[in-house]
Amino acid sequence: MELPTSRSFVPYLHATFRVERPVALDLELTDVRDLSNPQLEQFSLTFAGPLSPSLPQGTYSLQPPQREELSLFLVPLGPRGDAMIYEAVFTRFPAN
Repeated sequence: MELPTSRSFVPYLHATFRVERPVALDLELTDVRDLSNPQLEQFSLTFAGPLSPSLPQGTYSLQPPQREELSLFLVPLGPRGDAMIYEAVFTRFPAN
C-alpha cells in the first residue's frame, strides 16, 4: 500500500468522509495543509463534522468517496461555528 501524501488528499477537498463507528457521521475534508521541508514530510488534514455527536480523540476508519477505507488518528480541536473540527497530522522522514 502506498503511503498517503498531502497531494493524494487534495482531490478530496470538501468531499465527505463517512465514519461508521462508534457512531455513524459524515466529516467534510475542509483543509489540506503541507508544512514539509527537505528534512521532514509533514502535513495535516482538517475535517468538519456535526457538533453532536462528536468523536473523542482516537483512530477511526473513514470511507472517502470512491476510494478504499483508511484509518486516521483524529484529534478534536473543538467547535468552530456550527461544526466540530478534527485534525489528522502526518509526520515522517522522506524516502531517499
